[in-house]
Amino acid sequence: MVSAGMNTTRRLWRLLEFSVHSLRQDYGAAFLQRIALRHPLRTLRGAWALGRTRHLQLGPSGECRLGPSTEAGFVRSAAGCSKQLLVATGFCQKPLRTAGSDHDCPAGRFNHDCYYMARLDLNSPTPLQFPPACAACPIRLLGHAALQAGASFAILTSALDIAHDVLLPALEQQRFRQALLAICPYSLEPMGLALSICGLDGYIFVYDSGACADYPQWLRADRGDKPECTTLPAHSLTRMQHLLEHIARARKREMPIQRASRYLQQGNVFCPR
Repeated sequence: MVSAGMNTTRRLWRLLEFSVHSLRQDYGAAFLQRIALRHPLRTLRGAWALGRTRHLQLGPSGECRLGPSTEAGFVRSAAGCSKQLLVATGFCQKPLRTAGSDHDCPAGRFNHDCYYMARLDLNSPTPLQFPPACAACPIRLLGHAALQAGASFAILTSALDIAHDVLLPALEQQRFRQALLAICPYSLEPMGLALSICGLDGYIFVYDSGACADYPQWLRADRGDKPECTTLPAHSLTRMQHLLEHIARARKREMPIQRASRYLQQGNVFCPR
């Protein structure tokens, strides 16, 4: 059995390894200049939270809790201001024929676009007809559940885009306050630190297949070279959907009239409108 101290040491070592490699990349320079050096106290508090043994521990559902609030508190806060909730997953979850899918994603792979979400309308009297590739795509399922909960949705590509689209708006404008993210387990520590610095509350879920195992694989994927399809465990996908359903129900009780029915893609983020 691995002790809590060993777990903490391992997490910090993986974070240090990632950070050293990233300093030579555009993302590392942007993070250092725009976040760490500009907000040193927030950065120190985030690093302290990461080092505490109860943070970034993967639970049985393959999830990692961010922030101090309970699940009920998270649902309540997200429902009270759902536009500050961000749901996000990686571009590598898009279907790709060469990775075993029957069809390629109609929107393309290494981008922030989604054919389904660009056309989704919850108030439409007829169901949306979508290409076969969308039928089994988990991004479609999460995007639909996110819109019902009034949340914004992002398809994550490069670390630099994540910094510009998620971290800086959250840190400097309080654009996002809660998050449900699906990411590669190799990114757990650096993403956990970044979200902690930005004060985001929520959950991180990690892929169980097709994920990057080391920095060279992660760097290739960060540049769009990701021939594998990543997948979430079925229970993790269900768990994300259930959390969004709880938020949607709580939001309906508090604001029964206000309901976004469509997404508007603003920059790289799908925003409820």
